[in-house]
Amino acid sequence: MVIAFAQQYWGQTKSGDWILQRGLRTLFKQGNPAVLALLGYDITAAEKVTDVILQPESDAAVIGGLTTVAYTVRAPETMPVYLGYRVDYVRQNGTTTAKVFFVKRTTLPAGQLLQGVFRLKWQQLTTRRLYPGVHRLTLLVNTQVVAESWVTLK
Repeated sequence: MVIAFAQQYWGQTKSGDWILQRGLRTLFKQGNPAVLALLGYDITAAEKVTDVILQPESDAAVIGGLTTVAYTVRAPETMPVYLGYRVDYVRQNGTTTAKVFFVKRTTLPAGQLLQGVFRLKWQQLTTRRLYPGVHRLTLLVNTQVVAESWVTLK
């Protein structure tokens, strides 16, 4: 029902599109194909990109520290991309819980290499407790996993 409503009113006003986009965030992060198409993203972009690298500066980190992670992505054709990353945080009982973070929204020209870095702050928060263990990092292109790496938190 939410998607049908958004499709009906999409493109009528700039401010309306902004509100609809905010309302579709959860469905977008879940990779819903109808929402991705509505917002102009191709769900198959993850299969098309090449030269994908996700490399933390170190495979070990400490609570209270900082990890810089470098990434590269190349598009074989011009395509709009939503670049993000997901951290699978280790919980106290040993299971993991995922949190998705935004990196960049851009249109990649054909053949151009997109390079960048993001920083992970391993700080205790009131909303998220950190526990030692192996935390998985994944690079996302249009909500789909294209690369993964691991950092051991001590």
